[in-house]
Amino acid sequence: MNNIKYFLPKSLEEAVKYLSDNNDAKVLAGGTDLIVKWKKTGCPDMHLMDIRGINKFAEMNDLSEGFFIGAGATIEQVESCEKIKADFPILSEAARNVGSVQVRNLATIGGNSCNAAPSADTVLPLIVYEAEAVIVSVSGEKRCTLKDFFVGPGKTVMRPGEMLKGFVLPKPKPCTVVSFAKHSRRAGMDLATVGVAVKICLKKGEKSAEEISVALGAVGPVPVSVKGLEKFNGADLSSDNVLKEIAEFSFEQASPITDVRGSKDYRSKMIVQNVKDCICKAIKID
Repeated sequence: MNNIKYFLPKSLEEAVKYLSDNNDAKVLAGGTDLIVKWKKTGCPDMHLMDIRGINKFAEMNDLSEGFFIGAGATIEQVESCEKIKADFPILSEAARNVGSVQVRNLATIGGNSCNAAPSADTVLPLIVYEAEAVIVSVSGEKRCTLKDFFVGPGKTVMRPGEMLKGFVLPKPKPCTVVSFAKHSRRAGMDLATVGVAVKICLKKGEKSAEEISVALGAVGPVPVSVKGLEKFNGADLSSDNVLKEIAEFSFEQASPITDVRGSKDYRSKMIVQNVKDCICKAIKID
């Protein structure tokens, strides 16, 4: 008989105190990754803290600085939120690409980041939207940008006794355009072979950028936030040569491997193609 130790806190304060006293406890939100991993490892003894009883842990609301999404919000809630559809559309789109309907109604946006899979769909939009993870513990609250949140496959910057409270997304700048692509072996219920999110702040009335952000998924040990793209600020994004330069510059920061979802060579080509396609889609050129 497997021994499952289970605790259901009723408040955030109670949860962080319990984590501080029980560093071996695993946080259970939707369980769509945690339980699968548990079964794959032979169903060993496990210590669970179930956060689903915490009041307002799944709340989503406006802040003076932007928009807050609670870590306990389900992927379906993120997908269907009208505010997210209007202001952060590729986050809603990415959420729609996560697993099946059944999975999306259980899985949480916090879990999708805390699982720290390089292929996580919602992480890429959060990175280009410059989201910050709000991390809590008995010591208080701190923030970490999503691009710095991941340190390896299945590993984040969070320390024992810390848990994710949610995400803060700053208000989008004027003339912001975005695009998301999930390249996979089939249209639904599959992990990404290559994922791309693009955010561009255009100069008013032009096809040139004041700021470009690109994030890549499933092409390295952690999601990749492409660095150094400011060199393309002011460049004409309708130029094929500029698009090729940005795509190849982005590819240079990836480290794709060969696995069951695709070869290193195939992934390399798909990074370049999908970055180009996402920019064209964002600025609405064929």
